[in-house]
Amino acid sequence: MVDEELHPCPLCSKRYKRREHMQRHWTSHYPARQHTCAQCSRCFQRLDVLKRHARTCEARARGWMPPVGRRRACDLCVRQKKACSMSQPCENCERASTACHYSFSAARDSMSHAPPLSTGRGSPESQAIEVSPENQAIEPIGAAGAEIVGAEVIPLNDFSSVMLVDPIGAGILGPDISPIWPDFLELMHGGAFAEEASLLNGLQHSQVESQDSAGRRYTFMFLENFTRRTGLLESFECGSPALREQTVAHFLHEQTEGDSPPMPGLPDALYTLPTDALRAGTPPFTTMANPWLHDPLMIKVHQIIVLAKEVVTLKPRNSVVTMDWSVSLEQRCLAFFSPENVRKFLELYWTIWHPNVNLVHRPTFDAASASPTLLAAMTVMGACMSPDLADRSDAKLWFNCVEEMVFTDDELCSEPLYTIDTGVWIPATRKRKVQALQAAYIVCLYQNWEGTDTSKRRIRRYRFGTVVSAARDIGLASATHSDLGTPEGHHFEWKAFAIKEELIRIFLWIFLLDHAFVTFNNLPPRMVIKEMKMHMARPEGCFQAATGEDCFEELWAWRSQSPIPSSLTLSEAVEMVCRGGMSEEMRCSLASLGPLNLFAIISAVHSLVFQHQNSIGACTNLTAIRHALDNWKPIWEHYRAELSTGPPHNMILGDALTPENAWRRIGFSRHAHEYWLLASVITDRIEGADASREGGGGRRELVAEAAAAEGGGPDPILTRYDQTSMRQVNDLIADFQKVQINSGGRDGI
Repeated sequence: MVDEELHPCPLCSKRYKRREHMQRHWTSHYPARQHTCAQCSRCFQRLDVLKRHARTCEARARGWMPPVGRRRACDLCVRQKKACSMSQPCENCERASTACHYSFSAARDSMSHAPPLSTGRGSPESQAIEVSPENQAIEPIGAAGAEIVGAEVIPLNDFSSVMLVDPIGAGILGPDISPIWPDFLELMHGGAFAEEASLLNGLQHSQVESQDSAGRRYTFMFLENFTRRTGLLESFECGSPALREQTVAHFLHEQTEGDSPPMPGLPDALYTLPTDALRAGTPPFTTMANPWLHDPLMIKVHQIIVLAKEVVTLKPRNSVVTMDWSVSLEQRCLAFFSPENVRKFLELYWTIWHPNVNLVHRPTFDAASASPTLLAAMTVMGACMSPDLADRSDAKLWFNCVEEMVFTDDELCSEPLYTIDTGVWIPATRKRKVQALQAAYIVCLYQNWEGTDTSKRRIRRYRFGTVVSAARDIGLASATHSDLGTPEGHHFEWKAFAIKEELIRIFLWIFLLDHAFVTFNNLPPRMVIKEMKMHMARPEGCFQAATGEDCFEELWAWRSQSPIPSSLTLSEAVEMVCRGGMSEEMRCSLASLGPLNLFAIISAVHSLVFQHQNSIGACTNLTAIRHALDNWKPIWEHYRAELSTGPPHNMILGDALTPENAWRRIGFSRHAHEYWLLASVITDRIEGADASREGGGGRRELVAEAAAAEGGGPDPILTRYDQTSMRQVNDLIADFQKVQINSGGRDGI
């Protein structure tokens, strides 16, 4: 039979001789399951599969056939794919000093096939049992396997003993474990628990740690990896591969259970398709009776595709888009930005990426009403978090296209109606303007860490300047919260608060990215500390509250307990830590600002260090920087010891990290102490260079005075400016580690 007589699938390259075979295949592209078993209510996509299932379902229900085999290994052994002795505790859990859980056994205690639990690892029963591979594997997500979705609970009081064993031998770490895994395991508990996780990860990285007088250890565990590698998953706190896989599995399970908007019956729609359209391979979006048309996200998908087609076909001069629009590209665009994919990638965005850069308010975010540029940027970022390599590869195809869409958006690039010059602020509640800024920031992130070197330079040199200018157009001083009013909260507007908090956080993250370029790329800052007149970000408990009432209660409780005025701005907070003689009470008060605000303060100190290094002669001194370093560290220590284990900053509260609550964890800002350590190392290097110039006798002093008179001075620690890689900082960290090793760790900061 010739190709013209074959029936092509509209969504892939497969062809079939019979039209009904193609129709049955097309249904496999969608999660909708039309055929339900009357006995057990399980759903199937194909009728023949349901018939096969029905042959045995009723027999098992009546007891005529033995039930399907279930896994018998404990939760930890299942997750690590290890043989389990099935004792209580099992050998692996006992070796790791970890609680041993059998999450499936509680519901099956009355079933005859449940294995008896022995009382110790040395019992004959535990030694005689052999675990088959099928019992070790995690079951597919569905009606029978949904109980597997979740993570292992590791009690805090048992975790200290884990540090005393070999992590690979005990089964805690695998040889291919991600170097950023403590974010998944630690659940954002501060204090000693965080330090123990750092020690465990240090077994892999051979990090040399710095220890203060109180015995707390600081390490370059995160920054050494951050400056050495590239890629979002490799550089940031993106959980473990298991968490990413569980997130996708949980999403598919929710889709199957019908939590997502229902899709109409595919077979009926398929039988109405014209044969000529199928044979021509016309995209289903344009001519076919497609079930997506009834999806509430379809309007946004259409808007995204129209914008993508526009930037590809109407390329401006020097456009970053190089591909040409075609039927096949339109099909790929529709497939990548399909409603199902958008939902899946948004779920990955929230669960995996959002904790690192928490600038979008999830409780009030609505994909169906969001800006199409923001939705496209979040979709691409979520695809970069996918455990599926094909998803990440497809996302890169649309990097430049989405970038062009975002940075040609009128909301981002249009002149403000009101400017600072007129004395009237732009209304900060203009949602579209805030979303355009959020979209531009997300593009800067994925291009700077996932894009090519050319894309990274373009973002750093040009695109980010547009983001800073747009922020100034809105007005940094306009990002302020109004007074809460009475304790009853009668006048509290939750949505208005959410928009203002989003505005504060996007300004804060723009400031942080600007100073990340300063710290790691040796690029002069675009934003100065004095202009950061916006309020500090409110705690995570307020930002993550699901309702207006919960949000107001969290705000009121935080304001009642914190002695810091709610009107404190970032510039005022930086000035406070740069002064000497800060009292212990004030340090404890500043600790209540939380990790994100404290991270912004120490990032501002890096800007002061950069300016000192590149000043002419002896125009500046290190007094303010030393004050800031001396004040910031006890503030952070108080936060970690007293405030990091519960609300309003840590909202996980000791529960297992699951796809449902992982978005609440704290991301890489929990490593802010490493930024303090890096600033301290650079400051010590500067002081050492100054001391060497001053301690060489009369002739050296004369040379120093002559150099100062001519505008000279010691060379900066980082000599290459606007460097795309972070090699200079990584080399500095490596040199610091070598010194620590040679000195036996006695000269720690």
